[in-house]
Amino acid sequence: MRKNTLALFVLLSAFTQHLSAQIPGKATIVHATEINSAGQAGKGKAVADSVLKVVSIDKKCHVGVSVVSRSKINDKTPADAIVHDVVTEVYHIVEGNGILIVGGTLDSSVRIPHSSSIVQKITGPSSIGKQITGGTRYEVGPGDIVVIPPNTPHGFVELKTNAIVYTLIRIDPEKVLALTD
Repeated sequence: MRKNTLALFVLLSAFTQHLSAQIPGKATIVHATEINSAGQAGKGKAVADSVLKVVSIDKKCHVGVSVVSRSKINDKTPADAIVHDVVTEVYHIVEGNGILIVGGTLDSSVRIPHSSSIVQKITGPSSIGKQITGGTRYEVGPGDIVVIPPNTPHGFVELKTNAIVYTLIRIDPEKVLALTD
């Protein structure tokens, strides 16, 4: 866990350094205790997306930091298929292993209403579906980082362990995600 926290710290430090030129003297810190607590709280649930921070970067975009836990239910991986219109997501796997499908086509797509708190606080404008046809399957595990651009269907199709926990950085250029600070 310490190695994963260090990898996340390096990732966030590099990202923050890039952005610090836009906001002199201000940084947002998400401590390992917050990450670990959110990860533990979500275990046993099909999905728990804990938004820890959403900050404005020089009023040009919003950046969110979340911890997501996904767990098998009755020894099965719950369905997971989504596409975001404008938000880029960066996953850093903290624990567990799974098969993530990226790309392809979202089947039986349904828009999440823009007025939904899910859109405003978690995903930004998005659609969900029953599954993804096509796409590329990636096996991911602790320490791996995945960057998912907007308009890219994605979802976990198989959890190899009982749960997978990852930090999630959301880059929102349209400033849809509600600020927490």
